[in-house]
Amino acid sequence: MQNAVLEEYILSIIQNNEISEQNDLQKILRHHGICISQATLSRKLRKLKITKISGLYKVMEFNPAYLPIVLNIQVSDYGLVVLRTNPGQANSLAYFLDQKYVTAHSENEILGTIAGDDTVLIITKNKESLEKILDTIYKDFPYLCSQEIVS
Repeated sequence: MQNAVLEEYILSIIQNNEISEQNDLQKILRHHGICISQATLSRKLRKLKITKISGLYKVMEFNPAYLPIVLNIQVSDYGLVVLRTNPGQANSLAYFLDQKYVTAHSENEILGTIAGDDTVLIITKNKESLEKILDTIYKDFPYLCSQEIVS
């Protein structure tokens, strides 16, 4: 697993769960198929500026470069793209996509996004622009390249 993806998982878990012990974090990571030693986890927590405050691990400095994890991607027959993320993360993901790809320029392939709690709908300019949009998404979320697209 790439370091950036592991770090995104750790940040997401800390932000969405009450973690009081590194062992608890290791158990959640193991549940997702990620085995990491306590020493490595401790170094990652330090690197990510995650510390224990009042008995719970918290992110001390949030870096906007760490985007919510996209759990899967689906594409409709009509050219709509649906991204699934963890609960409470869709607005951050949609905001990132809007800021980066949606402007008043007519050459944009993404017209806009709609966010729910854990789902982002990407509205495409047309069905023909779908391949270009997927390439763009894969550049921002390279770990999705190994997943099968559900349609």
